[in-house]
Amino acid sequence: MRHRILYVLALLLWSSIASAAEIRGAWSAMVKGDRVHLNMVRDHSNWGRSLPRADFAVSEAQMNSATETPVRFSFTRDAGTIDFNGTFQSGEGVGRFTFTPNRAYAETLRSLNVASDEPLDEDRLFSLAMHDISTDFIRTMQSLGYRETLEQYIAFRIHGVTPEFVRELQALGYDKISGEELIAFRIHGVSPQFIREMKDLGYKVDGDQLVAFRIHGVSSEYTRDMKGLGVKELSADQLVAMRIHGVSTDYVRELRDLGYTGLNSDELVAMRIHGVSTRFIRELADAGYHGIPVEKLIEMRIHGIDAAMLRKQ
Repeated sequence: MRHRILYVLALLLWSSIASAAEIRGAWSAMVKGDRVHLNMVRDHSNWGRSLPRADFAVSEAQMNSATETPVRFSFTRDAGTIDFNGTFQSGEGVGRFTFTPNRAYAETLRSLNVASDEPLDEDRLFSLAMHDISTDFIRTMQSLGYRETLEQYIAFRIHGVTPEFVRELQALGYDKISGEELIAFRIHGVSPQFIREMKDLGYKVDGDQLVAFRIHGVSSEYTRDMKGLGVKELSADQLVAMRIHGVSTDYVRELRDLGYTGLNSDELVAMRIHGVSTRFIRELADAGYHGIPVEKLIEMRIHGIDAAMLRKQ
């Protein structure tokens, strides 16, 4: 009898440990083309991400069933396994999930010399599994020169910094980009295609300048149009300054129609800063003042001289 009691207590203890090692919650999903928007809720926290349809071991018939259809599928990650059960109907799914952590993952990270700012408890392993921080991803990034902290690898995954992205950048000559710069590239849309387009226009610039281009809207189309309109002195910094101060292609075209051609970027920026609009120039022309030099137009705006004032003289 005593042995039976001890056996039951041992089973209860094992059950308690196993339960503590698992993370549970609810999930919902919506199919959008070849992507699935997955949302997971647990312990007052919410995790959402768009994943490839191929990640879900659920048939098209099950996902798009006209009636609720039971499904079971899993994500097997290096940091642990997430088991899902629930139903799908008309491209929408709901259910419950359980995460079982992989305790050996911490030792694997240590063998790769990957440091972590936080302990690798169940919550941390769950996050690593959801972001799919695989040892293969880490090894590949390390082979490309990115020996980073665990937090940086997570940031890479969140922002879509892939080995393929890094290889394309390196092929374009950007082989000294830091991890933070890679993330900035992805956040601001500095793609290999954008780099090639700007390079074809004569702009082989550093990472900071590429990010500045994207932040301020210096596109290859804008640059090409400005060159086509005959704007002079179009350095990388001057392109950014023109975008900051609102030198649009429409503005330059209107100036050209008024007879102002061959202007340089500094003149255009100064005109925008001081409010030399095409309307201002037309009003001066209507008052009898034609072909006023750019520097004089700027002086007139600085000193508050306009067409109405000139008519009173």
